[in-house]
Amino acid sequence: MKPLKSSSSFILYLVCISAFFASLNQNVYSPIIPLIRDSFHVSVSMVNLSVSIFIFITAVMQIILGSIVDVKGARFVMLASIGLTVIASIGCAASQDFTLFLMFRVLQAVGTAALPLIAATTIGGLFEGTKRGSAMGTYQMLLSVAPAAAPILGGFIGERYNYPGIFWLLTGLSVILLLANALYFPREERREKANLNAGKLVAHYKAIFTNRSGNAVLILGFLIFLVYFSVVVYLPILLTDSYHLDLNIVGLLYLPIAVSTIAGSIVFKWIQKKVALRHLFLWGNLTSAGSIVFFSFTHSTSLFFMSIALILFGMTMGLIPPLFSTMMANEFEESRGSALGMFNFIRYTGMACGPMISAFFLERLPSVFVFCCFGVLYGAVVLVMQMVIGKKSGSKGIHKQSKKTVRSS
Repeated sequence: MKPLKSSSSFILYLVCISAFFASLNQNVYSPIIPLIRDSFHVSVSMVNLSVSIFIFITAVMQIILGSIVDVKGARFVMLASIGLTVIASIGCAASQDFTLFLMFRVLQAVGTAALPLIAATTIGGLFEGTKRGSAMGTYQMLLSVAPAAAPILGGFIGERYNYPGIFWLLTGLSVILLLANALYFPREERREKANLNAGKLVAHYKAIFTNRSGNAVLILGFLIFLVYFSVVVYLPILLTDSYHLDLNIVGLLYLPIAVSTIAGSIVFKWIQKKVALRHLFLWGNLTSAGSIVFFSFTHSTSLFFMSIALILFGMTMGLIPPLFSTMMANEFEESRGSALGMFNFIRYTGMACGPMISAFFLERLPSVFVFCCFGVLYGAVVLVMQMVIGKKSGSKGIHKQSKKTVRSS
């Protein structure tokens, strides 16, 4: 099918909504965990396994799909991925056996894993300079909405229609997205007919790991998402054990970080037009480190000041991911899919490691000390990475935007 012509702005929102749908698939599942357990008569650990597998598959698929996007094109991968999601969602809705349900859930993870990657890659190809940064901010903003809205939607539908209702909804949405992308997602003009092979994969990722800016983004991306998920999983324990709050109140106290993350993405859309990326890189990351230290000293003594710390941290978590995505897209113009796929893989790995690493230290050391060390460590690594990418070699991605801005003025 030949795609219809459409504007860059329309394509931007189409891929951003597709990425939002992928995040919805992951986060809508959380409130129906008890329903899954009771419906299939399995243990909570088995249901939690389905959550962990989904994240693990999503992470691994980033480095596989990144090079496929570079070689086969984003349209091919987008349509195949959403088509697989349709089949997997139907399978999840109709399954009466947990093993079968788990298999379809794995297929659903494989299908949706490509959508955020393709969105970021497509944005990198459609826009340049400050417009690219603004588009990345829109992308991150919609991704930030899903974790806040999806659990509410999942709880509402699950209470009335049980778990099949959730997956029939996802089926309907994926069919709509498949049709929209088939009609409007642009077909890329490939400059050469290329075959995907191990040598090409190795070459793509070797270039990323030997690049100064690429290394800085990957290291800091891993660390910031490790800390973020350490805070997220520690909050309910803190609020119930130390402050003796009910679970419904605990859920409300996630709003400061969720809403401020959205606000941070909006701020990035505006500020990256006025401030060079190299300055945003330094001060955005140092602010994040400071907010983590602030959280460490306030979380056990004051709900008010802890909420301020979470708002500040959430703002930086809305700003840093689109900043990192923009830097990677600037640095690796010819292999954006591979670069952004690796970045996504690294940050998903940080998400998975955060709860395990923080739990290990929190069982042995005071929480104030643990989170303070996280903040200080992150700040120290930021300063080291700033010096590394400040070298003339490999500094294109972080300086490129400001050069374009100077020329245009």
